[in-house]
Amino acid sequence: MKSKFLRIALVFMILAVTAAYNVHSSRSVTSTSTSRTSRTSSRKDFLNQIRIAAATGLTLSPVSAASAFDGQGSSVYSGRTPSSKAELKRSYQARVVQDVKDFVQLGQAIENSQLEGDAWTRFFIPYQRREPDAVGRTYAALLDLVGNKEFSGCGILLANTFAKPGKPPDNTPSVKAYNAMAKTFEPIQIAKKNDDLKKVKVAYDKAATLLNEYLASVDLPPLTDVTYQ
Repeated sequence: MKSKFLRIALVFMILAVTAAYNVHSSRSVTSTSTSRTSRTSSRKDFLNQIRIAAATGLTLSPVSAASAFDGQGSSVYSGRTPSSKAELKRSYQARVVQDVKDFVQLGQAIENSQLEGDAWTRFFIPYQRREPDAVGRTYAALLDLVGNKEFSGCGILLANTFAKPGKPPDNTPSVKAYNAMAKTFEPIQIAKKNDDLKKVKVAYDKAATLLNEYLASVDLPPLTDVTYQ
């Protein structure tokens, strides 16, 4: 009889352990399933954000200008060696020089009382090139120099290279000169649209003055130099 009771007790113990194991496994599977579902949901949410951003032209978690600045002038300098930074700086200078050449040719056209023609197109046309030119420009001179809301032009990128390491560039002379210069090109276009040659010449002269100041601040020669001929 005693042996029979022991066998019954053992069966109940086995059943109890099995039930406890099943409950634990069920909870584990549920937890894992919930975790996977959560991860899947998060992944879907993130992909949806990307699709929405692509459709609306927005960006996800944009980096502020202060965060992007790495103390060397431009965020594109981050992680670069001194030699590669110098090479990048030279590429900016080459682009600025070519942009200034186009500005000088625009001035020559204005002096000849021309308010139409290739010189105007080369400097002001807003459309992207099919392929970069010899110095890597993908846009005409003005956009390459000052950029737009979507990208920075080589003018500010070069100006930023003169900022002191570890400090924002806002008070750097080259950046101040760039900011003053960048505002002077629109009046030329406005005067041209109004077919007012006199105002075009006045606006061009003002732009030339401030462009010269900018060139001096980034160690490039003035507009009259043979570099731009």
